[in-house]
Amino acid sequence: MSSRDWALALWDAGYQPVIVPLRKKSPAIAWKVFQSERVPRAMVEQWFEHGEHNIALIAGAISQTVVVDGDSADACTFIESTCTATMKVLTSKGAHYYFRHPGGRVPNSVRVVDEPPIDLRGDGGLTIGPGSKHESGVYYRLPDGDDLQSVRDLPMFKREWFPPIETAQEKAFIRPILRFGSPEQKDSYQQAQAYMRPVEGAVQGAGGDSATYVQACRLVRGFNLSDDEALDILRVWNQKCSPPWDEADLRAKVKHARAYGTGEFGSML
Repeated sequence: MSSRDWALALWDAGYQPVIVPLRKKSPAIAWKVFQSERVPRAMVEQWFEHGEHNIALIAGAISQTVVVDGDSADACTFIESTCTATMKVLTSKGAHYYFRHPGGRVPNSVRVVDEPPIDLRGDGGLTIGPGSKHESGVYYRLPDGDDLQSVRDLPMFKREWFPPIETAQEKAFIRPILRFGSPEQKDSYQQAQAYMRPVEGAVQGAGGDSATYVQACRLVRGFNLSDDEALDILRVWNQKCSPPWDEADLRAKVKHARAYGTGEFGSML
């Protein structure tokens, strides 16, 4: 199947697909509007009309989906022994497990279980769908003999499967405004620089995407840096990455870290 065939099949099954450049994970379009309204099928047809692309699926209430992401064989064993059997999509190192949204709010959670590593994609989240190609060249695919299930046929996600997930509305965080050159600003920026100097660069095909996101979260949240400050430090670190990230990818990591990261602001100061 072409990426267009996959995108339309996913839309018809009730999922919320958006276009992503091949081998990438960040959408090529402004997608947040589709967290609250259905993507028109005609728009999906237009996006995927020419060439091959990756497909991101918007999780959460809009698509009635929650995706549990197992990033290793041990993580998949944990998920399959803890959760109801469901449709899964094989990834480069593990699998994504799809469930029906239970209502209320199910927030994203990076490392909802630390070991084995398990992430949760809920309201406001994205996951890469079947028919997409990982940076390593591996395709996201259904297991041999399995069929794509419609959202309405997925089993319900149960919150008790994992450690407590905060479902109340988060308090809005207002980043302290520091005057340029103030001791507090200089200290946090320099601390972040010192922290990043010994950090090894991310390697494509060896968890590079997750490693870069983690560093973005630590800069934006842990050190409470502005987006521009975090990008300045990431650009220097990026020279050690193999291969280096595009500027747009770095900006997307910083943006997602601020919006979806779970660490406390200022926790590393």
